[in-house]
Amino acid sequence: MPIYCLHKIPLIALALKNLPLKTFCLVLLILLNACSEDKPDPVKNSDQATVSSLVKTGDQVVKSDLEFPVVYVEELDQTQEFYKEQHETSFSFVPKKNWFSYTAGKDGILTKILFFGKPNFQPSDHYGSSMHGFIREGNPDSGAKFGEWDLSRDDIVNQLAAQGMDNRQAGWITIRMRGKIPQIMGKTYYFVCEKIVGGKPWFGAFAFGEGNPYQAGKFWLHPEHDLVFRTYVGKTPDQVTQEQKNKEIVEKLGIEKSELPENPADLPTPLPVSQTTNNVIVQQVDPIPDTIPPSEQTIITQEVPAVNEENLPDNQVEKLNFIQIPPNEDEDQNKSKEEGSLFNRLFKRK
Repeated sequence: MPIYCLHKIPLIALALKNLPLKTFCLVLLILLNACSEDKPDPVKNSDQATVSSLVKTGDQVVKSDLEFPVVYVEELDQTQEFYKEQHETSFSFVPKKNWFSYTAGKDGILTKILFFGKPNFQPSDHYGSSMHGFIREGNPDSGAKFGEWDLSRDDIVNQLAAQGMDNRQAGWITIRMRGKIPQIMGKTYYFVCEKIVGGKPWFGAFAFGEGNPYQAGKFWLHPEHDLVFRTYVGKTPDQVTQEQKNKEIVEKLGIEKSELPENPADLPTPLPVSQTTNNVIVQQVDPIPDTIPPSEQTIITQEVPAVNEENLPDNQVEKLNFIQIPPNEDEDQNKSKEEGSLFNRLFKRK
C-alpha cells in the first residue's frame, strides 16, 4: 500500500466508528483498491510515436526511378572545344543562371554530356557537393522536360583520377543521362540545373570559350561565351533496325555511298584547344619579293626569253620596261670611289 494512503485510515475509522462492522469493512476494501499501484495504459497515438516515424522517413534516401538508356550504337554529335585559360564558370539552381543550350545534329537518344573542368574547392561557403537536373526542349523554363542527370564533386575527383590528374587539373567530366531523352536534328535542347545539394548557390568549375565559338547554342553567363562540351547520341535497337532497312533499300536502288568514317565515340577524347595568344598557330605565307635572295632573283631574270621590243605593241613594251631595272646611280658613285681608293693606287692593276 502506498504511504500517502496510510494516513487516511485513522480519519476514516473515526468517521465510521458508529457504522456496523460489515459496512466498515466494505468501505475499507474500496479505499484500498483505489490506492493500488496499477498505471493506465499509454495512448497508442501519442506524440512520441509520431515524432519517431517522421525521423525514420527523413532518413530514407530517395532514388531516381529512371534507368540509363540501352543503346546499340553511340556517336559523337555536338562539340565545342575552345577555351580561355584561367577562366572558369559554374552552374546555379536559380533561373537564368542554371542552363546551357545546344542544337542536335543527329536523331537518337541522348546518352551523355561531357564538360571540361575540375572540382570546386571544399569546404566552401559558395559551392555545394552535387547538382541535379534534367533536359528541356526549346526553352529552359517552360520547354518539354526529359530525363534526369546527377553530378557530384566525388564523381569529378574520381573521373579525373582515372585520367591521371589531381584535383587542381582540368579534364573531361562525364555526365550520364537517365531516361530516354529524344534528340531530333535541328532542335535546340537545354541542360538545366534544378537543385544543388548542401544549401549552397553554385557548383563546379567548368571551362568556357569566348568570341561565340559555338553559334548553335548559348550559355547563361554571356551570349558570346560557350561551355567546352561534347554530346553523345545513341541508337536504340528499333532505330538500328530501321537504319538497316533503309541501308538495304539504298543498296537495292544502286546508290553509291561513301565508306563511313571510324566512330568518334570509340576514339580517345582529345583535349580542347586553348584560346590564349601563346598557343595560336600563325598561318605561313609566301615571302614578299623584296625578301628573295639576290641569287634567286638572278635565276629568275635569266629564264625570261629575249623579246624584240620593236615588234610589240606599245602596251606590251610598257610592261616589259616595267620589269627592267634602271641603272643605279649609287653603284656608279661607289665604283668611282672604289677606283680612287688608296689600295687601288698602290696596287694598280697592269
